[in-house]
Parts: sequence; structure tokens; C-alpha cells
Amino acid sequence: MATERGRELIARMRKTVVIGDGAIGTELWRRGFPQGLPPEQANLTAPDLVKSVHCDYLAVGAQLVTTNTFGANPLRLHQFGLAEKLPDLVSAAVQLARKAISETGRDAFIAGSIGPIGRLKDQLELTDEDLDNAYRALIVALAEAGVDVLLLETFVNLDELQRAVKVAKQVTDLPVIAQLAAIDEGGRGTEGRAALAVFELTKLGIDALGTNCGISPTRNLSIVQALAKLTDLPITAFPNLGYAQYVDGRFRYLGEPEEFACIGEALWQAGANLIGGCCGTTPEHIRLLAERLTGKTPQPRLVRRVEVKPEEQPKLSSPMPNFLAKLWQEPIIIVELDPPRGLHFEPILEGAKVLARAGVDAISIGDNSLASIRLSNLVMAFLMQRETGLPTICHFAGRDHNLIGAQSLLMGMAVLGIPAVLAVTGDPARLAPEVGASSVYDLNSFQIIELLGKLNRGVNWVDAPLGKRTDFLIGAGFNPNVPNVDAEVRRLKRKVERGAQFVLTQAVFDPKRIKVCGEVMREVRVPIFVGIGILISARNAAFWKTVPGVRMPEEVLQRMESVPKERQLAEGIAIAQELISVALAHCPGVFLIPPFSRAEYALPLVEFIRRNQWARFPAQLSEKGRGDGCWS
Repeated sequence: MATERGRELIARMRKTVVIGDGAIGTELWRRGFPQGLPPEQANLTAPDLVKSVHCDYLAVGAQLVTTNTFGANPLRLHQFGLAEKLPDLVSAAVQLARKAISETGRDAFIAGSIGPIGRLKDQLELTDEDLDNAYRALIVALAEAGVDVLLLETFVNLDELQRAVKVAKQVTDLPVIAQLAAIDEGGRGTEGRAALAVFELTKLGIDALGTNCGISPTRNLSIVQALAKLTDLPITAFPNLGYAQYVDGRFRYLGEPEEFACIGEALWQAGANLIGGCCGTTPEHIRLLAERLTGKTPQPRLVRRVEVKPEEQPKLSSPMPNFLAKLWQEPIIIVELDPPRGLHFEPILEGAKVLARAGVDAISIGDNSLASIRLSNLVMAFLMQRETGLPTICHFAGRDHNLIGAQSLLMGMAVLGIPAVLAVTGDPARLAPEVGASSVYDLNSFQIIELLGKLNRGVNWVDAPLGKRTDFLIGAGFNPNVPNVDAEVRRLKRKVERGAQFVLTQAVFDPKRIKVCGEVMREVRVPIFVGIGILISARNAAFWKTVPGVRMPEEVLQRMESVPKERQLAEGIAIAQELISVALAHCPGVFLIPPFSRAEYALPLVEFIRRNQWARFPAQLSEKGRGDGCWS
């Protein structure tokens, strides 16, 4: 019955403009529900308040009621200790909407609201299956409670919206309305993002497509105008009142109802079939909207079919050589040179020149490692490439960048010719409390890899075209030193699935752990470069024991302590040579980590690698490399 009712809504939208309701969450807060608590909790603790909101919207002309379930997925509810109450919260939400329709005597539909998963404290550990299951739990609960249609709303990321649509289509026959948040800058970017959304979501069988919330109602209008040229599906629009303002200790939306109604009329003229309100809108906003639009016929459209191929945008490639080009032809040597803690960068730059002459293939540059303040690694990378001709691998830590700054900086890297980026979550700022900084973590390493993949396809995080494609080599980290290597391998597989093309490990001092790297590499089928820490003294070896993610075997520490101080550097070099010999028997290269970014400590090892023959890299090897056989 619910499915038939939902199909009736989709059919009605093609014949007449349907009036949606307004905001639920902000309206509950406006009426006194405590800010800071999830609005969904009110379904159980303040049901009369929720029902009154529905009744008031229906009384002024709303023909569609949205359930108070926007954030009712188990992952978000878990943060408030409410995950086990999900079935009750959802069931109550649908019952309250149905009671409101009954009490007001209105002919109205019930839309089950589903928002994005959002940012979670433990998001780093979530798998694709976890995310699918979270959407599945909410969607199944809504379907079982009897909603007429599913409303996927306020999705910033097209990939996440696609995920939710796929789950919905797998578990229910209910019609699906898919809405993107209006967060782009308008113009050609809006058109490109709309075209991509139509292209990707139509393939999944959505029943209506639209936009809600975002920067401002004018952005929603731009998206509707773009969609109307691209699809004959019903178009939906639920604009908000723009940015909230902090007034008298509370966030308030100050948009006037008359202005909102004017925007609603413009949305209808642009081609929208279902129009309601989002954050900040009230029954008064919907009353004026309904007065203008009730009974209106949808505007005719002239749809032009667009085949979206963002990959056809010109590629912004680095002029630097691809250090992976000689994979399995000869050992690849990467050396880490971190930027200085101050502005005295010249010695490190000179060290990079020395390494280039010695035959190193790439320089890896950390991003404020161990939460220490250092010169920008982008600046160091640019200088090194200009002065040495060597490609660099810029580490990029989620700790220091929000989503806006991350995209800006990565695009800047591409413009400056940085060829490779290593995605890392980053050591937490609390490791250096004296700095007084806080961690951002808008993006973890998985999401940075995903973002880099998008940039390489020519779109930003919200899938707006960039005009050009980046051409980054995407790197990931792997730590074979952890007690639970299987869990770390699962994490690495997820990184590879998201687009990682090469892997650098933490420093490894245990030959057995190096062999594990080779086994893992054969499984994930991307090159792994084993981190080789260079020990220069017993004191230096003891320091490595304090580095997060590194395991210093007691036998290595005792070996360093057993020789006189004047011979400890030579002993450290010997240990590194032994570890390199193991690494090159299993992996295509090594990642040398000299202490204090002192290139001279890496030189003997570079020379050791270059002057020896290695069984996995026979001299007679053709320039084509060993192909798939190298992974066996």
C-alpha cells in the first residue's frame, strides 16, 4: 500500500506542484527542544511537540510531511547512546506524522527523511559494509513503519548519496527522492555537478532528483535551473533561509517569509515539482509558499541529454619523472627529508642535491610529523624539485586541514607540479601540547585518498568539475609493526580500493615484519616500500622505541649498545644493510629514513643498493619490466 501511495505522489508531482513542509529540527529547537540533543530523540521524549510541528505545517497547506528521522541512523544515534532505540524512534516518527495527517484531515504523503551518516568520532575504522548497514537499518525501519516515499536529503557528497540510493533500492520498492545540498559556488560548477548527479543517479533508478539546504536559496535555484535542462524526472527543492546567525545566545534564521515565498515561486518557474523548506523555515514560510503555488502546473522543460565525461578534461601533469616507471626494473630508492623546524632550510636542500647525484629516485617530505611545527612541506617540495630534478612525495595530514583548506592546498600542489601525495591521518596535536594547537581531522587517510581520486577525475569533493584533472600518484601508509597485522591489512585493502597506488611503511627493524610486507604486497598488488630507519647511535635506537607505530626489537637495541660509541654509526649502517637485503628480496624498493633529515646518513645505503645485484632485479630484465609476474 505504501509503495502505491508513493507512486501516486510521483505521478502527482508531474501534474501539479506539490507543497512540502518546512524544517523539523530547527523548528523543534525554536519551540524549546534543547539544542545539543538529537531532534530524533523528541519522537520518544516530546512526541506532542513533534506532532504539533507536523500539524502546523499541514494546517497551512503542506501536502507532504517529512518524518523526524534525518539523523536516525545507528552510527549517529550511537554517539548519544540511542542506537538500540532506532526501531522505536523511527516507528514513533512515522506514527506521529500519520496522526498529524489524521487529526488535520489533510490529503498528505509521508516522506521518510534520511540524511548522510555525517562526521563521526570513530569514522576512521568504518568499513563500506558498516556504512551500508547504517543506511540499511534506517531505511528498513522506515519502510516497515509505512512511509510513502524515501527522501534522501542534504547530501554534500555524491558518492555517499549514491551509496544510500543503492541500499534503498536493494531493500525496498519505495520510490526514492535524492537531494544534494547546495554548497557549490554557482555558474558552470553548478551545471557540471548537476550533470554528473543526473548521469550517476539516473542509472540507479531514482524517482525524483533535487536539492535542499546549503549555502543559500539562490544556490538551490541555480541547481534546479541546471537540472531542468538535464532530466525529465520530477525535481524537488527545499531551500533553507541561508546562514544561521547567533542572536541572544542561540542560533537563529532571520529570513523573511515573504522573501522565501518569492524564492519558492522562482523555483517553480525554473522547473521544480515539489517545493518545501529546510533549516530555519517555519509554518509561516510554508503558508505564504502554499498561497502562491498551490494548484500550479509544473513548467514545461526542454531537456538536453548530456553525456558526462569529467575524465576528458585536460590533465594537469607534473613535469617530474614518475618514480614508479621503473618498477621491478631496478630497486626504487625513496629517502625521507623532513622540512626544518625553522627557516634554515638550506642544509636540507643541499642534502637533496647530494642524494639526487647518488641516484635516489624520489624524496619523501613529511607534513609536520609528530605534530611538530615545521616549514611547509609544499615549499620544500617545490624547492627540491626545482633544484634537483627529483620528484617528491608530499605527505598530507588530515590533522592540519579542514575540507576547504585541504582541497585548496592539494590543487595548489598540482599547479606547482608535485607528482605524488602520501595520505596520512596525522599524529594528534596532543603529542605536542606545548604548541597549543588542536587537531582538525575533517578528513582521515581514507578520505584523503578518496579526495585525491576525485581530483584525478577532474572533480572536487562535492563532484563539481575543476576544468582540469590532477595526475597525482596516490600513496598510502601501512604499519607492519602493529600487534594485529590482519586488521592493518584490511585497512590497507580499503585504501587500495579507494585508489592508493603505492605504499610507504613505518620504519621496520624486524626482518620477519619485512617479509610480511612482501606477503601483503602480493595480496593487495600495489608496490610497498619498506621503511628503513638508519640508526646512528644507541641513544638514537632508544629514541625509536618512543616513536608511535614503531617497534624496536630488544636484540637490535642491545646490538647497538654492545659496540663502542665510535663504532655505533657503522653498526647502524650494517643493520640497515641487512634489513635492506631482506626488503629487496620481497619488495620493489625501500624508503630510507635518516635521522635529523641528514642526507649523509642515507648515502652509504644508496651506494650499497646501487653497487649490488639483486635477484629480483636481474640485469637482463627488459625495459618493459616483469609485469604481473613481479607480484608472485
